[in-house]
Amino acid sequence: MRGWQRYSALTEQYFAQPRCVGTLAADHETTICGTAGQREHGTEVVFYIGVDDDRIGEMTFQAFGCPHTIAACSVLAERLTGWPVESLDDFRPAEMAATLDLPVEKMGRLLIIEDALRKCRVAWDNTRLGRR
Repeated sequence: MRGWQRYSALTEQYFAQPRCVGTLAADHETTICGTAGQREHGTEVVFYIGVDDDRIGEMTFQAFGCPHTIAACSVLAERLTGWPVESLDDFRPAEMAATLDLPVEKMGRLLIIEDALRKCRVAWDNTRLGRR
């Protein structure tokens, strides 16, 4: 059947009840943000990260996109909370695709997410170096 989209149980779970959605709820030593994609093109992702003692104290997101995009952002935000900021470099789109049983044609969504994470990392590096 053409047009039918299959979602894994994990994708359905995180899309139906996403975690870490919205803006940061608490004050943190440092706040960074990374945005990628364009809503007009079907996918836009914004990550907000509150950093305390060089660790991700809180990570939230806002996303416009398909269920795979929402699920991937939610899984990432939940998993990365508590880890060192450098963990942002460890995102591997292929690993997330396997976790969510993502169809090949949706890989571009994960690349947008990767871009947003990279922008968060650049913001962190700039903050540590005193640049804005």
